[in-house]
Amino acid sequence: CTEDIRFLRRFIYNQEEYVYFDSDKGFFIPITEYGRPDADYWNRSPEILGSARAARERVCKHNYQIYKPAAIDRK
Repeated sequence: CTEDIRFLRRFIYNQEEYVYFDSDKGFFIPITEYGRPDADYWNRSPEILGSARAARERVCKHNYQIYKPAAIDRK
C-alpha cells in the first residue's frame, strides 16, 4: 500500500550523518549539534520544507511500483 511509504533524506558530512528529513514527522531533525543550525533554517523556510514534504509524493510514490517487486514481494 503506497500510504505506508516513508521518505528519509539523510545529510552526511565527513562520513557522519548530521541531519535528516523524515516524511512521517514532516520536518528536518538534527542528529548532531553541527546539524542543528541547518535543521532550524530549513524548518523555517516554507520553500525548503514544502519541497521536502512533496518529495514523498514526487519520488517515492512514483517509484513504488518499480521497486516493489524487489523490496516487498520478495519476502
